[in-house]
Amino acid sequence: MTTAIESTYTFTAEVKAKNKQQNRDGWAMTVDWKLPGSKFDLTLYGQHWDTLRDIVIDDQGNGPTRTFTIQQGNIKADKAGQYTTDYFWDMVGIEIIGDGDNNPGTSSPVQAPPKPRPEPPTSPSQDGGAASEPPPNPAALGACHNHAVEFIIAGILPLPKHRELDSWIRELRDRFYREINQAPLAPLHYCYKDGQERKQSSRTGNWGHLLPKEADGDEDSYCIEGRERWRVFDASQ
Repeated sequence: MTTAIESTYTFTAEVKAKNKQQNRDGWAMTVDWKLPGSKFDLTLYGQHWDTLRDIVIDDQGNGPTRTFTIQQGNIKADKAGQYTTDYFWDMVGIEIIGDGDNNPGTSSPVQAPPKPRPEPPTSPSQDGGAASEPPPNPAALGACHNHAVEFIIAGILPLPKHRELDSWIRELRDRFYREINQAPLAPLHYCYKDGQERKQSSRTGNWGHLLPKEADGDEDSYCIEGRERWRVFDASQ
């Protein structure tokens, strides 16, 4: 049964991370709270750094606890709107928690971040540098973030020593996005093991590529599709 989705949520949570957005000038803040039905901590985004002027992460990585109000934003690409994670969420209020009647706390509205607009294409620099990459696809980037967290939890790509968890997640997310999700399709019959394009034999119809020789004087050998673990010396096989 699907949980009803509220248009606004108010919750109290510790700030776990505050960073600059990867491809924009705005901020990204992760809090110790999950949207209903989600397995991952909520990350909020905004453009105005003054909003977070009182949010300070100490040397031990501990952040303050605040009461947040978030509002449902646009639906993500290719989503049906069935779950809370199908939507973007805008932060519209932060409240500093008080310590009693003498300090009831303060509350201030937060300007909802503007809807992202595609950045104009950047011309190559005069020194021949490459143009800036296009704005990321939010849905694809979010999927890569989820895969990064899942791979860490499963122990496939565990957190290295002397690395912070948030930076490791971001690195994996960015690499998944750029090197896998946005990588161009390889041609048919491509050899992913050796990173080479195969060619079809006019005699046998097999697809293969020439392998580097292991020693001087070795005969030519081939990697044949379907027999990648073998070094085939007779191209007619």
